[in-house]
Amino acid sequence: MKAKFVTILIPCLDEDSTISRVVVDAKIAGKKNFGKNFELVISDNGSTDGTLKILNKLKGIRVINVPVKGYGAALHWGIMKAKGDYVIFADADLSYPFSNIKKFAAKLKDSPDLVLGSRYRGKIGKHAMPILHKFVGTPLLTLLIRIIYGIPTTDCNSGMRMVNKKFYKKLNMRNSGMEWASELLCKTAIKNGNYEEVPINYVKDKRGRSPHLSSWADGWRHLKAIILLKPNILYLFLLLFTYISIIFYKRNFTISFLFADFSVILILSIATLDLLSSLIDSKITKIASFLLKFRLVPITLLLTAILGLSTFLIPNSRLGSKLFMASVMGILFMWVFLIETIKTHLANRLPNV
Repeated sequence: MKAKFVTILIPCLDEDSTISRVVVDAKIAGKKNFGKNFELVISDNGSTDGTLKILNKLKGIRVINVPVKGYGAALHWGIMKAKGDYVIFADADLSYPFSNIKKFAAKLKDSPDLVLGSRYRGKIGKHAMPILHKFVGTPLLTLLIRIIYGIPTTDCNSGMRMVNKKFYKKLNMRNSGMEWASELLCKTAIKNGNYEEVPINYVKDKRGRSPHLSSWADGWRHLKAIILLKPNILYLFLLLFTYISIIFYKRNFTISFLFADFSVILILSIATLDLLSSLIDSKITKIASFLLKFRLVPITLLLTAILGLSTFLIPNSRLGSKLFMASVMGILFMWVFLIETIKTHLANRLPNV
C-alpha cells in the first residue's frame, strides 16, 4: 500500500520567540516518522513582530498567508492548501512537543478521519494549563460534546490533531475563531467520521507572554458553536422553561413571566436557526420553507394590533399580563426584522454578475 503523504501544519501569529525552535522540532519529528514523505507548512495569521522575517530565512518550509483573522481561519486555510493526504497540526508555542507525532503516525494504517491528541489521557506538565481550564472549562465543554454528539472525546480543546483532508473538505467548516476546535469534533460526529484518540504530552509554553485566547469570550464561543450545530438540544430547554413558567404561575408571577418570555424567545430562536442552517447548507426544511413563503410582516402587524388592543382592555389589576403581552410584541418585532433581513441577504439576494 502506498504510503500516505502528510502535512505538518503550524498556525502562527506573532511567534518570533519560538517559531525557529518549533520548525526544528517539527522537522526532526517529520523526518523520523515519515522520511521524505511529508511537508511542513506554517499558516501565518498576520504576524507583525518579525516572525515572517525569521520564516523567510528558514529552509524546507512553506508559508501560507491567511487573510482572515482567527485560530480556526489559520488552520482552515492551512488544511485546504495542504498537499498531504493527512494534516497533523499543533501550536507554535512549543506546548505540544512534536515528538507526539509518532503516536499519530501509528494510526495512519487505520485510515481515520480524525485523530485527537488527548492531554488528559497523556501527561500534562506542571503549570501547563490554567486551573480554571484544566478542571472546569475543558472538562465541562468535553462532557457537553460527549452527551449531545455521542463522540467519545476526552479533550475537546486539544490543539494537536490529525485530520484526513478529504474528510475535512466534507465538513463545510464555518467558524474562524478558537471554537473551530469544537466545530471540528461536532461535525466529525455528525458526519459519522472514524474518530480516534492518542495520549500526548503537554508542557508549559515557551513564549513568555500571555496566550492569544480569552478564557470567558472563547469559552462562550465554544459553547455557542456546540449548541448551534445541533439546535434540537434547545427543545429540552424549551420544555424546561415552559414547565417552570407553569408551576410558578400562581406562586411567583415574576418568575413565571420571565420564563414564559424565555420560552417565546427559544421558539423563535429555534425557527431562526433552522432557517439559517437551511440557507447555508442549501437544504430547505419544512420550517424554513414556511418562513420563506409566509407573509410575516402583515400577519405580525395584525397579531400586534390584537395584542395591543387586548393590553388596553385588560384591567390594570392584571399588570403582569399586560407587561407580558407588551414584551411579546417587542420580541416579535425584533424577530420579524431579523428574519426579513436573513431573507433579503441570504435567500433573496441578487446574484453575483
